[in-house]
Amino acid sequence: MQKVSVIGHVAVLDETVRLLQRAGVVEVAVREVPLDAVGALEPDQDRLNVLEERVARAAFVRDFLGRFHTSDAPFSTFVTEKVHLSVSEFEHLADDGSFGELCGECDLMAERLGVIERERTRLHTLVHDLAPWEDLHLQISQWKGTEHVVLFTGTVPLSASKGVRQALRDAVTDVSVAEVGESAQREAWVVMAHVDSLDEVRAILSLTEFIEVSFPGLEDYPAEERARATAMLEALDAEHDKIVARATELAAVDHSHAVALVQALLSQRDAEEIRADFAGTERAFLVSGWIAEVERENLLAALGPVQADVDVTFDEPAPGDRVPVILANPPLVRPFEVLTDLYGRPRYGDVDPTPLLAGFFFLFFGMCIGDVGYGLMLGTATWLIKNRLDVAPGVRKFMDLLMLGSVASILVGVATRSYFALSEESLPAFLRYRPLVDPLEEVMTLLLVSVALGVVHVSLGVVTSAYRRWQAGDRAGAVFVDLSTIALFAALGVAIALPSVIGWLLPLSFGLAVVFKGRMLETIFVQRSVKATLFGFGTGLLGLYGLVGYASDFLSYTRLAALGLASLLVGDVMNRLAGLVSDIPFGVGFLAAALILIIGHTFNVVINLLGAFVHPTRLQFVEFFSKFYEGGGRSFAPFAPRTKSVVLHPDPGAPEGGA
Repeated sequence: MQKVSVIGHVAVLDETVRLLQRAGVVEVAVREVPLDAVGALEPDQDRLNVLEERVARAAFVRDFLGRFHTSDAPFSTFVTEKVHLSVSEFEHLADDGSFGELCGECDLMAERLGVIERERTRLHTLVHDLAPWEDLHLQISQWKGTEHVVLFTGTVPLSASKGVRQALRDAVTDVSVAEVGESAQREAWVVMAHVDSLDEVRAILSLTEFIEVSFPGLEDYPAEERARATAMLEALDAEHDKIVARATELAAVDHSHAVALVQALLSQRDAEEIRADFAGTERAFLVSGWIAEVERENLLAALGPVQADVDVTFDEPAPGDRVPVILANPPLVRPFEVLTDLYGRPRYGDVDPTPLLAGFFFLFFGMCIGDVGYGLMLGTATWLIKNRLDVAPGVRKFMDLLMLGSVASILVGVATRSYFALSEESLPAFLRYRPLVDPLEEVMTLLLVSVALGVVHVSLGVVTSAYRRWQAGDRAGAVFVDLSTIALFAALGVAIALPSVIGWLLPLSFGLAVVFKGRMLETIFVQRSVKATLFGFGTGLLGLYGLVGYASDFLSYTRLAALGLASLLVGDVMNRLAGLVSDIPFGVGFLAAALILIIGHTFNVVINLLGAFVHPTRLQFVEFFSKFYEGGGRSFAPFAPRTKSVVLHPDPGAPEGGA
């Protein structure tokens, strides 16, 4: 990375901002200039307010039409549809008069749909509530008592109607109950009583499940009012369908434009807000930031239209600068950057762990699935997602990672002779070779291989830590802390391989580990202090005790063998189940076996894919990175157009490439 500064006359400020954004290779940073005459350029607040309003309008149209837009792209339910435009088309998108008319029409339709929805809800409730009263030949306006008669209208549960009626008759003699109709397990009643019994009737009804019912604003017969409400519902449904048809018609034509317009307006707002990070005077401006060294010529070419009015300089980062990080790896290693980004990018100038973890993750992933058939299924699925769906660049990168994982699964499957977990007898003759390792017959060998890979993996992490210490000038720490650990690992390996030397090699190894971990050579020959020597001895013992944790680290890698065995055993179970049902006559057995194999093996791939990603990633983060890697870097975020929902292609005649 390099610092870049662009100084120019304010007359070309707008064009420079546009060209910088179009190039998309500079991360703009706030420039601290120790000159009183130089201050920050303030964005045009009036223009920002206008842009905010336009963004809101365009977002409203996008969201409203999105409710009625149907994509014809495959798997559009799971993949966000992208709008493909040339750079010039994107830059010339505008909230013009025709879009204003579209926005107004959408606003009216949205408002009317809201009114219709509220009115439909009210009418549906009214039709439902009037249903048990349809047979009552009494106008709703007359549902009231007289001088001597009190009238109650309401509903009671069917299960409680006899009890409520009996309670009324036991308490009051001058009472009459008319059962009108029923709906939803409730019965509609008209209760009439003498005015002198008002209090008794009201008290009894209040102690039951009787619910009073009234229909304010209605006057006609219940059947007439219900028919009128039903007719209004039909009219509203027709109007609703008409509006939806119009909105669907507009969505087919204008939804993509609205999606792209939102991104274009957001880009214009960014171009206005970014000026707050510029420094300037009445006549000049200064913009500074970060750029990848390989993009220098591209930036100069992009600023060609204003090259006579601007001056561009490049500088190396200063020691205290917090420099953004771009990971630069070969094409085969690049997909594994997904893992590094999950943990956190390295600080600028630190070790990029991606090349170190790539080979191990590749092998670990393959061991967890470990089947040729499953690898082919995974590879085919990820290739189709990447090449047949319009997915984002990040998803494409992840699919590349899984495709490499499928290759690893195929290689491990060939080595272990695993083809859809079929037994040797079920395989064709040319596949009945002796495997390098038979997982079911040589479980202990598989576990030992997993632990051995763990020793190599963890040791690489310790060696990398020694390299970082050495580069930072801590050479004593590199030797006494890290390389002494590697020496102990090597000694233990020799002792295990040659049991005859265990008697003297192990005590010597642990003794040297105590000496090195406690830096006792330094305390004896440099400080020459008994107290310091004793302290170093204690520190060495403590460091030796800390090495016990490495044993658990190594054993963590046995999960690779366990996951591989689980994949094989589940697949074998599916094959056996299919074999059990295959003999059912009339073709039923064949169909059942096919379903078991297809569903069972697909399920096995999906479940093991989750484990094959999570557990090797955990081994990288917990067992490997903990030995040397800290992360804490900042990703490079260039000033560029918003392209979350759009894909930008070069203009005709421009260099190939897209955004």
